[in-house]
Amino acid sequence: MNHIACPQVQENLILFIDHELPSPTDYQVFEIHFQDCQPCTQIMEVERAAISMMQELLRRSCIESAPEELYERIQDQINVLSAQTQVEFFSQTTVTEITFGEGDSFQITHEVTQEYTQEFRDDT
Repeated sequence: MNHIACPQVQENLILFIDHELPSPTDYQVFEIHFQDCQPCTQIMEVERAAISMMQELLRRSCIESAPEELYERIQDQINVLSAQTQVEFFSQTTVTEITFGEGDSFQITHEVTQEYTQEFRDDT
């Protein structure tokens, strides 16, 4: 298992707390470091508490709703984008059956399926 130095742990502490380290192995390396290093463990706990406190403050203070005009503008933009991008689908199946002769029948059955998709964009 790889060992990691205190400066490297402290430099990447927020990534550890936010679960954004590149790989599961990195989390194991950090956990082992915290088991062996009390100063880094204390710094991590303080950082974790500070982040938690800030998140709670934001949750309590950001309780106002967005203005109705904002919802309307967003819906208008969605409608405009929707109108600019249109996708058409076309599917057709043709079956041809030919019978020749009287009494003796000769049949040719031919089935053709065509599918067509076209996308129109207005990138102006």
